[in-house]
Amino acid sequence: MIIVWMVLLTGCATKIGVRQVDLDDRFENMDRSALTSDSLSERTTLFLRQRDLTEAWEDEPMATLEKLDQDVQKQPDRDMLFTLTELCFYQAKNAPKLSDEAAELYLTCAYYAYTYLFDEKAGHVLSPYNPYSRLACDFYNRSFAGYLLYFRKGDVRFKENMRLPFLRGQVKVTSGRFEMKWRPKDFDRIYIAYEFEPEGLDNHIKTYGVGVPIIAVRIPEAVEKRKGQDRFLPEVQQTYAATALMRFITHEDEDQSSDRLYTAELDLYDPMKTHEIRIGDSPVPLETDFTTPLAYMVGHSKMPGGISGLFKVESWEKQKGLHLLQPYEPNKIPVVFVHGLMSSPQTWLKMFNNLLADTRIREKYQFWFFMYPTGNPILYSASILRESLKEARQVFDPDGNDPAFDEMVLVSHSMGGLLSKYMVLTSGDEIWEEISDVPFSDMDFTPDQHRLAERVFFFEQLPFVSRVVFISTPHRGSEWASGRIARWGISLVKLPFRLVNNGYGMLEAIGQGEQGRLKMKLERMPTGVDGLKPDSLFVRISEQLPLPDDIPYHSIIGNNEAGDVPGGTDGIVPYTSSHLDGAVSEKIVRSGHSAHNHPLAIQEVRRILHEHLDAVNKANAL
Repeated sequence: MIIVWMVLLTGCATKIGVRQVDLDDRFENMDRSALTSDSLSERTTLFLRQRDLTEAWEDEPMATLEKLDQDVQKQPDRDMLFTLTELCFYQAKNAPKLSDEAAELYLTCAYYAYTYLFDEKAGHVLSPYNPYSRLACDFYNRSFAGYLLYFRKGDVRFKENMRLPFLRGQVKVTSGRFEMKWRPKDFDRIYIAYEFEPEGLDNHIKTYGVGVPIIAVRIPEAVEKRKGQDRFLPEVQQTYAATALMRFITHEDEDQSSDRLYTAELDLYDPMKTHEIRIGDSPVPLETDFTTPLAYMVGHSKMPGGISGLFKVESWEKQKGLHLLQPYEPNKIPVVFVHGLMSSPQTWLKMFNNLLADTRIREKYQFWFFMYPTGNPILYSASILRESLKEARQVFDPDGNDPAFDEMVLVSHSMGGLLSKYMVLTSGDEIWEEISDVPFSDMDFTPDQHRLAERVFFFEQLPFVSRVVFISTPHRGSEWASGRIARWGISLVKLPFRLVNNGYGMLEAIGQGEQGRLKMKLERMPTGVDGLKPDSLFVRISEQLPLPDDIPYHSIIGNNEAGDVPGGTDGIVPYTSSHLDGAVSEKIVRSGHSAHNHPLAIQEVRRILHEHLDAVNKANAL
């Protein structure tokens, strides 16, 4: 009999030990959750098993949710809150898409996830090393995104104190912090960034935290109807990155009825201003996406190509000038990108996108883009840039109260470098004396000719430009501009009639009278390509006019022959033309002429912008 009992007892014992498993399989099981699979996480599975709820969940999932909800209301518990979060998400994901049922479950999931993360009464303090904290953020973000999609499907607009259906009650939503310039009703469309996969930009710039990245689209007014600062916004549809957050504040009904009422605040943050918020006493990073809104804007806008700006100059008349992708922000230093020949502001998007990855740069700088038809003569294009920058000063900071405006940085490529160079030069009479032996005051010009000559040939250093970055800039010209292909291109350039008419009239007036009054010999109006020839007047003048000692400037040079060492050429501009002896720094990258898109060139611009901030801070501390 004793032997029989021993056999029976041995049969009831569970064999305990270990078995060898593949690490990849084990890690996959550890990372499993309702976010990435049709199964629950190990943590939620353990919770259900410990409370003998596994079968109940499989048989009656909604009744199990109800029971756990009642329990957590009596005694908040983080483990239970996480379980409720994942179970709600699981049920929402398996409900009919964009249905009322799915929406209620998604909103409930967002509430539980928020409570799990931020309710100080929910038991033990979260460890920053706990992977389920990050998982709870993802549950919050994706469930809130799911609810916003449901909201959009019904074309529902936000209203103060609106009530949203909840699994066991309602959520009353009030407006919280709103950082965007325009109110929600001013946007034509709102998208969730998660809905799109960006293309054409090498890096997807985003940050991880709490909140749903948003694409806010606003169709601008016609250019002729714009006033004040709005006239610097691009003519294309305006697309802004934002982050939406719902803060669950209070539970107003303390009884355990099924009609509970919660209150929540809806925040909308501008990630160009804010990357971290406070919830309670804790700093909380925001989830942001900079690349998807940028790619959406470009993909849904009809932006003119750079070739039309060379050959059909007049077609760019309405678009030329400064373009701000974001409204002007006082106390942020302007960085102005100036493109080169046969190009447009779109050429800077790769650099712009990558610079946005730097929090300090986002917080301290604002980015502007100068657009100009490159077929125009270089001095004339430089005058457009100069007048655009002066106009921006007059509109954004007329009283000179914003010290950040005086720290402006120009980042320029190719021909754009020559334009930028003229922003820190003072002409005096040197340009005029290269053209004529007769004093300017003695010329018999029409009013239009006088204005044209004055803005092109006479200028002073702009006092608010404090640093310049030259990338692949032909300071001494390029032999390419004298070649057969360039000559053929020059013959196709169609300059604006008014410019040609006033230009020829001005030159004719200079050439009349005594021999030698007109020093230049011109068979036609010079184009932007003419200005790049090594023997051109524009190159000669920029060489003669000294760069000021108080303006630091930097060179980034491409070398596709010898790599990252001095010498060679980028295929268009030789090192001997791009090099400047007085540059604060010189960075050579293994690249063709489009060196501004090289990752090391982008990193160099990032480094320069940090150096600029350090210099500004040091000067302000004195």
